Amino acid sequence: MTTQEPWDIETILVHGGRSSSTGPASGKPTVQPIYASTTYLHDSVEALDQAFSGKTPEGEPAFVYARQANPNANAFEETMALAEKGVGAVACASGMAAIHVALLAAGLTTGTKIVASQDLYGPTIGIIRKLFLPIGAELVLADLCTPEGIAVIQEEQPDVVYVETVSNPLTKMADLAAISAAAQEVGAITIVDSTFSTPYLVRPIEYGFDLVLHSATKYISGHGDSTGGVVISAKNTLLDQLRSYSILLGAMLSPFESHLLLRGLRTLSLRMERHCSNALHVARFLKDHPAIARVHYPGLEDHPQHELAKQLMGSFGGLLAFELKEQTREAAFHFMNALQLCLPVTSLGDVFSLVSYPAISSHRTLSPAELQHMGITEGCIRMSVGVEHLEDILQDLDQALNH
Repeated sequence: MTTQEPWDIETILVHGGRSSSTGPASGKPTVQPIYASTTYLHDSVEALDQAFSGKTPEGEPAFVYARQANPNANAFEETMALAEKGVGAVACASGMAAIHVALLAAGLTTGTKIVASQDLYGPTIGIIRKLFLPIGAELVLADLCTPEGIAVIQEEQPDVVYVETVSNPLTKMADLAAISAAAQEVGAITIVDSTFSTPYLVRPIEYGFDLVLHSATKYISGHGDSTGGVVISAKNTLLDQLRSYSILLGAMLSPFESHLLLRGLRTLSLRMERHCSNALHVARFLKDHPAIARVHYPGLEDHPQHELAKQLMGSFGGLLAFELKEQTREAAFHFMNALQLCLPVTSLGDVFSLVSYPAISSHRTLSPAELQHMGITEGCIRMSVGVEHLEDILQDLDQALNH
């Protein structure tokens, strides 16, 4: 990709992944082909030996074996690194693989401590508990979306700090600048899951974060047809560790998924504008609906971090949560079963409007006491607002709530 400075992020996303090398006389494709090959042939064994380093003598990407790297994943990684303003990126086969690789690269191991937001995605807490606590790592969960949470970082002096830009499902906002400053004071490596905000809304490396990760399955893909993850690094030393662990774990993203994710990036800016606009209108509609007790969305003026969201993102994202006045699982299921347009599935960020029940999906592994402590009630429903015509979304929600 030929970088023209200063290119805006909208242009970077549209043109990412296009080869800068000159094509054959017969013509050069405007969209990168899918390289399905497992292995790569070189002109000589000496060239093959050099290729194992990942670079040619001229500094161009070199490929040997698909588990280590492939041209399509490389193009996706380069685009994400440019979009997030990092030194490089490593693509993985899923968001969970990206989380695993990021935690390993950050050095979470025997005798180290991680302070993590108590509102993290359920399986993120699960992977720390199942893989890292048994080998002697220490986990401290705290509400890092409050000033008191910042004080916890200073008091605990952890080796790793892990947050999300926007929490799942209650849309709490992390003060990235304050968290990064506190972590730097104690020498901790910082990780942020920025799946919900995407680089279109905020770029955490600009606030001092070391590692930024995404479940690319969500907004980056945007079409419900590809699974992947990616970690972007602010430092070359961490980037080397990410690549090493990704190869050892076999977490490489396939050429086909890489191709689809790059396709998704080309319309990310347009989709996020529509997601944000629709979500704000949906949040206001639900807030005034007689069947709704509360709406969690940073775009609403009564959200406790409304001003912080405005400063960080300028807009407010496409995700919200709401609580039914009838606080029972039966009422939540009844509502979801009555939907005709919005899809009751376990994902978010697609062009479709999606609803889910956190207690049986994203936070299924947590106990009732943990859910209550996090503020996730029996009547809490998460909604990823899609890009459909707004009135159709509102009509479907209204009929299901009235039903």
